Amino acid sequence: MNAFKTTARCAFSLVVFALILYLVDAHGVVETIRTADAASVLIAACTALGAQAIAAIRLRQLLAMQEIALSVRRVFLIGLAATFYGLLIPGGTVASVAARFVQLSRDARVETIAAALVVDRSVAVVFLFVIGALTIAFDKAEPAWVGAMLAGVLCGIGIFAIGRRALVWLTARLDDLASDRSPGRVRRFGARIGRALSNYTAASGAEIRIVLATSLLAHLSGCCAYYAIALGLGFDISFLTICWIRSGVILATMVPVSLAGIGMREISSISLLVPLGFTEAQAVGFSILIFLSTSVLVGLIGGSSELLGATSRR
Repeated sequence: MNAFKTTARCAFSLVVFALILYLVDAHGVVETIRTADAASVLIAACTALGAQAIAAIRLRQLLAMQEIALSVRRVFLIGLAATFYGLLIPGGTVASVAARFVQLSRDARVETIAAALVVDRSVAVVFLFVIGALTIAFDKAEPAWVGAMLAGVLCGIGIFAIGRRALVWLTARLDDLASDRSPGRVRRFGARIGRALSNYTAASGAEIRIVLATSLLAHLSGCCAYYAIALGLGFDISFLTICWIRSGVILATMVPVSLAGIGMREISSISLLVPLGFTEAQAVGFSILIFLSTSVLVGLIGGSSELLGATSRR
């Protein structure tokens, strides 16, 4: 069944991508890519690496709260390797998180790694929503969008507050599973997961500030990568616009129905850029360059480091 799902997702990505190139002017897409400034693509790749490094600091902080002592360099390289595996394993963000879980599980207990990754991804997605809502509100500068901004901020604050309470509630439920009436294996598992999650309910103000600050900086670095590509293509577009476009594109590629977001990235780029006056060919060319600079180049670096690490272990 897993082999069937994998094949279906790969086929879906290839069919959708081929259909997009068929319906859109493929020659125009190639010309759009050819007009890109090589320096801008390099800058985009470097800022994408910077975003990975900042995200590694956030994950390292969450791991430290689980008393897992790993260096930022180690977590950073694991993140790059996860990006590489995300290019090969269908599932998008899910595949990348699974690759991180497998890598980190070599260094610590499974339940602590799972808890850290769940919190890490949850915080990243919440910030993606909030940044998207804020930037589109300021960019449009209309009452309806200001309301959307306030709704996004309140939603983010609510999710954060509810998330902490949800951890307390979930910990209590797992403690119930760990009662004497539960089977031995279930009791031990419930106790382990409960202890891992309870570490975040007791987080200090300084620890929370580090997680929030690194989340914001990581997303802003990612926005800079998108903006560098837009400037390299000569797009007349503002940084605020790029920020909410990036949020929309990433949310679309997070749906685990394709290989590395291929197809979904192009569809979302067309739906977001064409209403702003850009052609479909420009939108597809932009999405391909984003994929090459922020995913493929970063993934190749991660794959190379993984290969060198495997060779040294051997």
